[in-house]
Amino acid sequence: METDILLSIVIPVYNVQDYIGKCLNSLKTSDNRVEILVVDDGSPDGSCEVIKNHEKNYPNIHYIKKENGGVSSARNLGIVLSKGKYVTFVDGDDFVDEQYLPKIMEYIQTLDFDLLCFDYCLTYDDHETVLNDLNDEILNLCDNAGFTWYIRQNMDEKVKQFCLNKVYRADILKMNKIEFPVGQSVGEDFLFNVEYLQYCKKVVFKSDCLYHYYQRQTSVMRTYNKKYTDHILNYEANLKRIASKSNYTISQNDILYLYLKCWFGVINQETQNPNSEDGLDRIKMFMNQSGLKNIKIHYSDLDFKYKVYKCLVKLHLTIPIYKLLKKKA
Repeated sequence: METDILLSIVIPVYNVQDYIGKCLNSLKTSDNRVEILVVDDGSPDGSCEVIKNHEKNYPNIHYIKKENGGVSSARNLGIVLSKGKYVTFVDGDDFVDEQYLPKIMEYIQTLDFDLLCFDYCLTYDDHETVLNDLNDEILNLCDNAGFTWYIRQNMDEKVKQFCLNKVYRADILKMNKIEFPVGQSVGEDFLFNVEYLQYCKKVVFKSDCLYHYYQRQTSVMRTYNKKYTDHILNYEANLKRIASKSNYTISQNDILYLYLKCWFGVINQETQNPNSEDGLDRIKMFMNQSGLKNIKIHYSDLDFKYKVYKCLVKLHLTIPIYKLLKKKA
């Protein structure tokens, strides 16, 4: 009799031969209700050999090879091939706590949730920072409330936007054809979660620190991304597309919050641009195309930090701030 799979763990892999072994070792389990789908996104390094060696010894590890298409396409393929009741994601250069699987499996069997969120650690080469952002609680959402709730939780930075500390119902993902936006290398997790939360009724939060998010010095997040500003400009279009699927109208306040958060992100990113003039041009492009200057809203509707951002934009101080930060960079 075939055992029902309760949890599918999708691991996108690209050039992580020095890390994937530790990742898979941390996920070792004899529980045949767990499957581990390792999606090799066309890695040219030795990741394949490391994964296949683990696959030989652990029957719940499955190696999947595909042409390079980016992390979103690898995760999407994992969702399609998954057999579990729930789906979660692990990056190939990260690892999980020894209580990761026992705790998640316990919650799957005792709590009927649509989304599970747990805490995680930022792991560096010489130290580790535990993020104690969550308390044990259950949130019940009414129709479409998840959209606004998630944006506002990100505004308060209480619920992180990435997918690695979350567990999703596979049937919600598949029935509603929810996937990571391919080609969007900035904010793809945020867009995925916003779309998913439209269909959520019950969100469970746990304070357990179960995931170790490794901060590589060579991480893509730490280097200049020349496409960052272009991808940021796709945010509003993607959010409107997602909202239209359930006839939800994004409030001006939510749009303003996202623009201000993106505004700061663009300035911060372009200070790393080795070409100062190009960075200046990209910031001007964002200011002209984002629609930020056209949004009207009362300052009282914003948190203090975003009130400051809005004030700086209103006083036309974006360029001076960029030049000041560039000098200090």
